[in-house]
Amino acid sequence: MADRYGESSALGKLELSLEKATDGLEVIEIIQSLLHHYVYTKPDRARVLLARQAQLLKRHAKALPQLEDITGQDYELSYHLLLATLENQEYRLDRAEQPFAAALDLAEERGDAADKLDVYLAYIAYLGNQGRTEAAIDYLDRCQRLLESYPSDQYVARTACRHGYIYLLIFSYPKATLKFLEADRLLESGSFELTPQDHYYYSLTQSGLGSVYQNSGENELALEAFQRAIDRCERFGLRSRLPWHQLNLGKELMSIHKYEEAVTYFRAVVDTKANGSVNALAAAYANLGFCYHYLDHPELANDYVDRAEELYSGDEAPDRKELAKLEFMRATLLMDSAEWEKSINQLNRILTLAEVDDDTSDPDLLSLVADAYLHLSICHAKLKYYEAAYNYHCTYDRYNHRFHQQVATLRQRQFAAQFRAEEREQENRQLKLKASQLKLSALRAQMNPHFMYNALNSIQMFISGNNAKTASRHLAKFAMLMRQSLENANREYITLEEERRFLTDYLEINQHLRFEGKLTFNIVIDRELEEDVIGVPTMILQPYVENSIEHGLRGQDEGHVEVEFRVIADDDDHLLGIVTDNGVGREKVRERQARDANRVDHKSRGTQITESRLQLLSNAERDWVNIIDLYDARGEAIGTQVRVLIPITEMIPRRSIG
Repeated sequence: MADRYGESSALGKLELSLEKATDGLEVIEIIQSLLHHYVYTKPDRARVLLARQAQLLKRHAKALPQLEDITGQDYELSYHLLLATLENQEYRLDRAEQPFAAALDLAEERGDAADKLDVYLAYIAYLGNQGRTEAAIDYLDRCQRLLESYPSDQYVARTACRHGYIYLLIFSYPKATLKFLEADRLLESGSFELTPQDHYYYSLTQSGLGSVYQNSGENELALEAFQRAIDRCERFGLRSRLPWHQLNLGKELMSIHKYEEAVTYFRAVVDTKANGSVNALAAAYANLGFCYHYLDHPELANDYVDRAEELYSGDEAPDRKELAKLEFMRATLLMDSAEWEKSINQLNRILTLAEVDDDTSDPDLLSLVADAYLHLSICHAKLKYYEAAYNYHCTYDRYNHRFHQQVATLRQRQFAAQFRAEEREQENRQLKLKASQLKLSALRAQMNPHFMYNALNSIQMFISGNNAKTASRHLAKFAMLMRQSLENANREYITLEEERRFLTDYLEINQHLRFEGKLTFNIVIDRELEEDVIGVPTMILQPYVENSIEHGLRGQDEGHVEVEFRVIADDDDHLLGIVTDNGVGREKVRERQARDANRVDHKSRGTQITESRLQLLSNAERDWVNIIDLYDARGEAIGTQVRVLIPITEMIPRRSIG
C-alpha cells in the first residue's frame, strides 16, 4: 500500500510518527530508521532529515548514550556515514571528506564489527572515486580480516562488489568479473533478506559487470548489465543511484551510435531532475546535447549544452573539464555551420577554461587542448590565414605528443598498481597459508601424547574397576574436549567464554584423571571483560597451561594452576593473560630434561608456535610472552608465571551483522 511519501506502508507510518513525535530521542530514532532507506531511495528527503538529525544529535548529546545502550545503535556514527554516503553517491567528493573522517574516527573508537564493515566499505568507494587505489586496498584488507571472524554472506557480497571495482581501477578485468559474479551469486542466493543497501549493492554489481563488458568490447552484454541495474533501481525505488545507471546505459548506446535510444535514457534522467543530483542532471543535459548534435538537430543541441553549462557553472567549484567539453561541442556546432570566426572565439574559451600549463598531466585536459588547437588550425585555414593555421597545427602536434606521453605514463602506473596489487594478494595468501600451518601445528602441540595416553589409561582403569558411571562421565568430557579442539582449529578467534570453557574442561580432566583430585585450579576473568563479546585467538593460553602441568607440576602429588584474564589500562586492543603454577620452577625442569635426553621439549615448541601466531595475527613486533620465575623469601623456587599479551576483537556486534 503506497502512502503520500511514495514508500511502503511501514515507511509511511514512520513518517506519520515523525510528525507526531515530540520527544527528541524518539525523533532521533525514527529519523535513523527512515534515513537507512532514504539515502538510497529519496536523496532529497534524506538531506532534509540529515540536517534535522544533526541539530537533534547536538541538542541531545548528553542523553544519547542511554538511548544507544537500549537500541544498540550509534546515532552519531550513522549520521556521519549516511551523509558521507549520500555525498559520495553524487560524486561531491569534497563534501564527503569531513563526514567520512568523522565516521572512521568513531568506528575505530567505539564501533563494532558491523559498524566498521559499513564504514570501511563506503570509504573504499570514496577512495576509488578519487583514484586512491592503494588506500582502498588497505581498507579492503581490513574488511577481509574482519570477515574471517564474522562470516556473513551479506557482507561478503558487499566486499566482493567493492573488490570488483578495485580490480576495475587497476584494469584487471578477469578478476573484476569473478568478484562481481561472486557478489551477484550471494545477493541472489536468498541466504539473507535484502535491505535497500543490498539492492543498491546489487545495482552497483551489475553496473560493474557492465563496465567490464564495455571495456572488453562486449556491447550487448554491457547493455544487458546496465539494464539490470536500472531495473533493480526502478523496482525498489533506488532513486539516488538510478540516474547514474541511466547515464551509463545512455553512454554505451552512444558509443555504438544508437543516439535515438540513448536520448530515451538521458531524457529519463531529465524528467526526474536526476532525483536531486545536480551533477547527474548536468551530465544528462550535456549528453543530450551530444546526441542531438549527431542527430543533426543543432538548435536542440545548443539548448541542452546551455542547460548543462548553467548547472556546471552554478557549482561552488565548477568542473573546468566538463565546461571545456561543452565549449568544444559549441565550437563543433559553429564549425558545422561554417561560422569560422565565432568558432575561433569559442575554441579560445576552451584554452582559457582548461588552464593547461607545462605541469599539467591530466590526459583528458591535454587531449581537449590538443583538439582545440587542431580545430583552430582548421578554422584559420578556412579563413585563409595559412601562417596562423600552420602555427596552430604545430602547437597541436606538441600537445598531442604530450597527451600520448601522459597516456603511456598512466599505463605504466596502471601496470605498476596492478603488479603491487598482485604482489599484495600473493603475500596475503602466503600469510593465510602460514596461519593455517601454525594452527595445525598448535593443534598437534596442544594435545600431546602423554596427556591423551594418561587420560585414556585412567578411563580404562575406571572401566576395569567396574566404575562405569565415572568412566562414562570422564570419557564424555574427554570426547567433548577433543571435539572442541578440532572445531576450534578451524577458527582464528573464539569468544573469551569459549576459551574459559575449554580451559576448564582441560583442567578438570587433568584434575580427576591425572592428579586424582589433588590438582586445584582457578580461572579469573576481569569483571570489565564481556566474555560472550570479546574474541581471543583460538586456545591461545592452553599451551602454557599444559606446560605448567607437564613440566612445573610433573612428579608432584598435588599442585595449583591459576589462570587470569586482565584488562590493560589505556589499551582496548589487547588483554593480559596470566598462567601461574606452584611447581618446581624452570631451573629444575631444565635439570630434569638434561638427564632425560628422550624427553621432548614440549614447552619450547608450544611457546614458539604461540608467539608466531601472535606475531602473525597482529603484524607487529612486540614482547608477546614474558616468563617470570617465582621465589619465596628464602630464594626457593615456588613456581612459574607466564604473562601473554593477547590481541582481542569483538565477536558479537551490538546489532545483527547479516
